[in-house]
Amino acid sequence: MPFDVGNDDELDLENLFSDIVIPDANMYIADENKAVELLAELIANKKNTSIRMKRKIEYKINKLFSLFSEVTIENKTELYNRFLDLCSRLSERQKIQKLQDKVVVSFGGKVSAGKSKFINTISGIEDKLPVDQKTTTAIPTYIIKARENQIHANSVYGYSTVISTEALNAMAHEFDTVYGIGFPAFVDSIIIESKEYTLPDEIALLDTPGYTKYDDENNSRKVISDREKAFEQLSVSDYLIWLIDIDGGAITKDDILFIESLRIKTPILIVFTKADLKPESEIQQIIKVAKNTVKNTSISCFGITAYSANNKREYGAELISKFLDYTIKGTVRNNDILGEFKNVENEMRYSISKAGDESRKMAECLFFDISKSEKIMDVKSLTTLWGKANQNGYVIGKLLRQYDLIISEINQEISEFIKEGEKIQ
Repeated sequence: MPFDVGNDDELDLENLFSDIVIPDANMYIADENKAVELLAELIANKKNTSIRMKRKIEYKINKLFSLFSEVTIENKTELYNRFLDLCSRLSERQKIQKLQDKVVVSFGGKVSAGKSKFINTISGIEDKLPVDQKTTTAIPTYIIKARENQIHANSVYGYSTVISTEALNAMAHEFDTVYGIGFPAFVDSIIIESKEYTLPDEIALLDTPGYTKYDDENNSRKVISDREKAFEQLSVSDYLIWLIDIDGGAITKDDILFIESLRIKTPILIVFTKADLKPESEIQQIIKVAKNTVKNTSISCFGITAYSANNKREYGAELISKFLDYTIKGTVRNNDILGEFKNVENEMRYSISKAGDESRKMAECLFFDISKSEKIMDVKSLTTLWGKANQNGYVIGKLLRQYDLIISEINQEISEFIKEGEKIQ
């Protein structure tokens, strides 16, 4: 039965919603011209010297290892491959600069695990990181401490562009739906610099695309692509925090298989998010069951806890802060490319020096045997071996000096490359 509204009871439609603020439309979504401007800036034909520079450094690396083609050096093939891998990452100029001396803590989990909101809350940056991103628009995003707030979009072509928060929100949400254009094709990563960031300066956080469950009924190309994106980013993590929506009630087999496939060498922290959805007694039971589940896997687990971003509260033994302290004290810095170059250089130099020391020690031992031998034939044989060992030690010493010279040239090339990147950003 319809309500009988008298004249005195007429609704004041003009003032009824006066207190409700309707947010302004994102200008990159509402204005096609602005959308074109954003795209033009991100895919601009800026000078790209990364390919030429990488080739120069690859040439020097090959020249370096050709010097030792006839010399046995411990882990020579492994060191060579590590050099080339680092060289291939030199185009990530902005990341090299911003992540130097930092440990990268990555966040993984299924789509809608609450990663972005969790990161916003524990880092103190509030809503700077867009939440509820579509997997098709999700771009690996780093968050670091800085004196000024700034957002950098790092192109796959090797240069960086400063963008606004509004542009970031458009990229994360409606742009793909409205214009049918996804940014991951030409934006490698995003770096959010925040002066509100409350975690230690040494820590950089990395929000990665969420992955979708894969099974026989859900095996589309898109799902496989989502998983590949997540795997690519998380497999090179320094440290990992794995997030699970507590509404699911448990860590799933799919979670376990995905984490195991990453083969991360450092212990991971598992966090159940949205903990305010459950009573505390149930939260503790979920954590207990999860601990027993993880024990029967190959996962190296730092611990399991629960957290509510809405309440800004951890339901456990403050494992999140303990884990972050643990990462700072660790030595893993895979994303500090300049630091890793230094590590590989030092390991190579150590291996060369070790080979030289072994040759010299062998020569000393052979000389001692020669002085004690009373048989002419033995002396002749030992003298030949002594001569080879002595010559080998001399050659390695000479090669070590050449090694230092070429390494110095490589470091100079890298330094100039990074400085050049600062000019063209």
